[in-house]
Amino acid sequence: MSPHHRRALTLSIGLAALLYLGLVLFADREAVFAALQRVSWPVLVAIFTLSLMNYLLRFWRWERYVAAFGHVLPWRRHFLYYLAGFTLTVTPGKAGEAVRSLYLHQYGVPYAQSLAALFVERLLDVLAMSLLALLILLARPDYAWLVALAWGLTLGLGGLVTRPWLPEKLRGWGQDHRYGHQCGQLARLLDSAAVLLRPGYLLFGLSLGVLSWGLEGLSLYWIAQEVGVVGVRLETGIGIYAMAVLVGALSFLPGGLGGTEAVMGVLLVAFGADGASAIAITLLCRIATLWFAVALGGVAVGILSVGGQRTDVF
Repeated sequence: MSPHHRRALTLSIGLAALLYLGLVLFADREAVFAALQRVSWPVLVAIFTLSLMNYLLRFWRWERYVAAFGHVLPWRRHFLYYLAGFTLTVTPGKAGEAVRSLYLHQYGVPYAQSLAALFVERLLDVLAMSLLALLILLARPDYAWLVALAWGLTLGLGGLVTRPWLPEKLRGWGQDHRYGHQCGQLARLLDSAAVLLRPGYLLFGLSLGVLSWGLEGLSLYWIAQEVGVVGVRLETGIGIYAMAVLVGALSFLPGGLGGTEAVMGVLLVAFGADGASAIAITLLCRIATLWFAVALGGVAVGILSVGGQRTDVF
């Protein structure tokens, strides 16, 4: 890993450690640890297994996207490339996951196509989260304003970047302009993204997004049940997770750090958790759904490096 990305990852981990330590110290740390100890080993294994299923489903989608451009890679190595991107998932908007493009370029995949696949993946994840967040309204209709705000931002952003006239506009703006090259690259990316936003690929990608992220929401529900927060039902747990991650994503903070944890904690308290229990659930959920991915990404980078598949980034 290059010094620049190593510093970024170290800074993100350091900020997260300070954030989580502050949360524990702010609450009754003995109560937080007691709540964590109520989570049984079978449930711990189950929530990490659900995270693995999430990654496998999303990789299936990613592989289909790359194949849509006419590229087929050995799936084991391709899976390592996909996991390697998770090492830099704690970047604003998960933009660091674009390092997969460096690996795929060795197999003849143009940057515009791999970045388009990443862009569509992120866009459909946000849409999937917005759909899952609607589940909160089954229990708390008074939160409609929060869901409406998330939907407004999501649809506004998605509607803008998927306009068919936008690539040509970008090419026009780029003529005789100092940023003309960048405008041209963005136009090519949007042209490639249009392939993946056709109805068949759109429905497939969105369905996989709802299923995979719903599994992560199921993890939060199981943790809440183990801790003893009976007010969090299945649909509520999925909705809380989706809303928290959606707010974190739209904040463009690295990995949604701070924003995701704050919204998740507030919503858990709103559905009956005490402060210590809300912090315990949030910490364990984020470890299983965010930091587990970062760890797996580091393992994948190590395997690829040993195998001689280093890049300029890693």
